[in-house]
Amino acid sequence: MKFLKIIDKCTFFPPAILLLIATCIGIFFPETLEVAANKAFQFTTKGFGWFYALGSSCFVIFCLWAGFSKYGNIRLGGKDAKPEMSFAKWFAIALTSGIAIGIVFYGAAEPLMNFTNPPIFSGLSSNSPGAAEAALSYTFMHWAIHPYAIYTTAGLCLAFIYYNGKRKYQLSSALYPLIGEKADGKVGSWVNAIAIFALVGGIGTSLGIGVLQAADGINFVLGTNFDSGVLYAVIIGVMVLIYVAAACTGLHKGIALVSNLNVYVYIILLVWAFLFGGTLFILNNTFTGIGQYLSMIVRQSFYLEPAYNSGWVNGNTIFYYAWWITFAPMVGLFLVKLAKGRTIKEFVIVNLVAPVVFTFIWFGVFGSSAINMELAGSGGIVGDIGKYGVSVALFSYLKNLPLAPVMIVLGFAAIVFSFVTLAESQTLTIAEITCKEEMLNKRKDKSAPSSVKIFWGVLMGLMAFALLQSGGLNALQTAVIVCGLPILILMIFMSIAYVKSMINHVKFDKTLESEIDDENEEINTV
Repeated sequence: MKFLKIIDKCTFFPPAILLLIATCIGIFFPETLEVAANKAFQFTTKGFGWFYALGSSCFVIFCLWAGFSKYGNIRLGGKDAKPEMSFAKWFAIALTSGIAIGIVFYGAAEPLMNFTNPPIFSGLSSNSPGAAEAALSYTFMHWAIHPYAIYTTAGLCLAFIYYNGKRKYQLSSALYPLIGEKADGKVGSWVNAIAIFALVGGIGTSLGIGVLQAADGINFVLGTNFDSGVLYAVIIGVMVLIYVAAACTGLHKGIALVSNLNVYVYIILLVWAFLFGGTLFILNNTFTGIGQYLSMIVRQSFYLEPAYNSGWVNGNTIFYYAWWITFAPMVGLFLVKLAKGRTIKEFVIVNLVAPVVFTFIWFGVFGSSAINMELAGSGGIVGDIGKYGVSVALFSYLKNLPLAPVMIVLGFAAIVFSFVTLAESQTLTIAEITCKEEMLNKRKDKSAPSSVKIFWGVLMGLMAFALLQSGGLNALQTAVIVCGLPILILMIFMSIAYVKSMINHVKFDKTLESEIDDENEEINTV
């Protein structure tokens, strides 16, 4: 069979089989999956919450060391390598690369939750002025420096060894400084398989959140009461059809246009919310939140509420860290593709700093504006959340703005665009990773066959449905925390390998050999 000839069996079958089993259990025996997932969640958070906090914080330090040490001036691709895009375009892509379903779901919701139900260890009362001012600082803990340090770390660990070490474009190459040629053998295949297993679980979480928001948003906006299971199935079915078709046909280029259009949708929503959501309060509260965040970042990064033990840290901070870690390998691969000709220092500045700035703006605008409406008693958002669930927060917020119907339509567009672009890009990435490189090189378009794309695309949709059937948002959070643990361990070894490659960068930098050969050739010519 052509399918079996082209796939890398060690990379393809382990995650495929495990994910198929989990998906079938979730669809046909949802209670069984829920019970098992909750036990895994309790084991992971109670036993390894400290590990997530320590690892995520160490990645921040790692990025700063990598970018601003003496190794920061090393140019990716060699000293004569030229960037393939302008700095402005690179900055813009980095600014939006972390934008996905998550910020659409949580943009107004999380600051409001921190306002109405602040963590018990903060000592703040619900709906108080103090809670209003502190809400953004806790939100920034989850969405600002830490997540992008995690993404940047994953990219850094592969960028040098790929461009300068001339290794294969695969995650396992990042381990080459530690394990040598094994990175291209069975060990490398298993490393890639683990990453795929975790990634599909993470994508299931992201897609599930998007479907949950879209389904509840439909019932909220239209005043209907459609059965949630049926609505989930319909939405997922339509989205899977779109992104799988795009991945397998010429529509792929159209998805790139959708991705660009999505950015404009975000900007329109941001500007509209800023102008009509209480501009002065947004400015004051955002700067206050940034200041509080920067003053508490070290303390809160390592805080695990050992005595309070309310579950807030595990259900929020650890959940987010695990989410970012789960996606980090594939986001890192994406960031590497943009970095040729740039120095390591530039890589860190653009991929860490630029998205953090956008995070401050996005959550500062939507979060502050939503809180301002609730303080004024005119929003009704908290009441809607209590009645319909946190997934309707965005639509409840948008109904308070001028031209509400238009804004709500744009809100739905942001969800759909984010859903399709994320799933389509990851379908292509996973399909290519699970195929043999030599077989891909024989194909005219150098891409995985449609059969492999269809398999992974459909499986991601089924995973999202299985998780939603097994406990909704709680199941989504549980899945991503459990899936993130093996990736965290992997990233630690990748970081160690990177440090080794930097300390011995002359040994691992194959571009220097090319320069020496060129110099010798010039001497011989003379």
